[in-house]
Amino acid sequence: MDIKRVIKLRTSQGFAKRIDFPKNFEELLQKAQTFIPLEDSTKRYQFMEEKANREITNQDDFELMSKEYETEKTIKILVNIVDKESEEIPLSKIVTKDEKDENNKINLITPKYDLNNKKEEKEEEHEDKIKNDIKELVQSKMKDLEKNLIQDIYQSIKTQINVNEEKMTQSQIIQNQSEMIHKNIKCDNCGMESIKGIRYKCLHCQNFNLCSNCEQYCEHDPNHIMIKIRKPLKEEDELLMQMNKDFKYKNKDFNYSIRNKDIKFKMEAKDNYVLAQQVTVENNGNEPWKSGAAFKCLPDSQLHGKDMKIETKINQKGTVNFDIIFENFKDSLKPSLNEYFVYYQMFNSNNEAFGNITKFRVLFQN
Repeated sequence: MDIKRVIKLRTSQGFAKRIDFPKNFEELLQKAQTFIPLEDSTKRYQFMEEKANREITNQDDFELMSKEYETEKTIKILVNIVDKESEEIPLSKIVTKDEKDENNKINLITPKYDLNNKKEEKEEEHEDKIKNDIKELVQSKMKDLEKNLIQDIYQSIKTQINVNEEKMTQSQIIQNQSEMIHKNIKCDNCGMESIKGIRYKCLHCQNFNLCSNCEQYCEHDPNHIMIKIRKPLKEEDELLMQMNKDFKYKNKDFNYSIRNKDIKFKMEAKDNYVLAQQVTVENNGNEPWKSGAAFKCLPDSQLHGKDMKIETKINQKGTVNFDIIFENFKDSLKPSLNEYFVYYQMFNSNNEAFGNITKFRVLFQN
């Protein structure tokens, strides 16, 4: 099935329009004219593709953009209106292309410049500009390399830990299995009623447990600490309860409540590209929330929602409305399932989690 692609145009004032993907650069100009008319003949459109921060000026640029993001459903473009005589080439005009060759080397595309610029630059200044642009490009590439390297090392360590745990002999597993049944303790990922084997308990969430199978694959909040319980506890001892209390991030002073935890959509909404529903969050802690706090979707959600930031201070007992938005959700849908669970939690401006995790139930109904 072909992917229906769209372009989202917006101006510096924030107004946006979603349109069908144009066939060429001329059609893009025509669609922009209907969205924001160009009435002054001394002005022209400037199209800035947001993901790569690159200007689209002609058909070649348009084809390059279309090819690079041919698997993207939505491409965002910022529409500016500038003077026709303003020909200064911004740094964003540097054309880059992320490709790995056979030796996993970095390909750096030489920046392109307009050598026929009306304002001629001195040769020395021109060289300095090119060097600075290349330096910024290299720094950007190094950040990507660092991110990939950290992920590779993490996966390597995690694999080694799993291998060490699997060295336990089958006889030892059978011998301990009868003792390792945590009665009435439910796995919050797969739903196992009484966890069998090793149990993992979150020290931040009020009541969140995982079995050993789910702990390997369920990516719970990375800021939360999970403890490993081999033998079932007859009751939650005082030491465990004290540890749980100490690791909660200011739960007494910073907390919140949600008025509606059911998010309902009609069945035909599954064919949409975007789903959204508003929820109200109340600050029922003892401290205000500063600007920069955010309501974030956690990784173990069955549908991934957008993170929402708080732009203004929210005092005690104050409320703020968030739009729970799901984009590119179709790949996560299952034909026989009409109920999904999504987990959100508040984070302060330092990206530290606080309050209990909120579990939303997303329903598709006739």
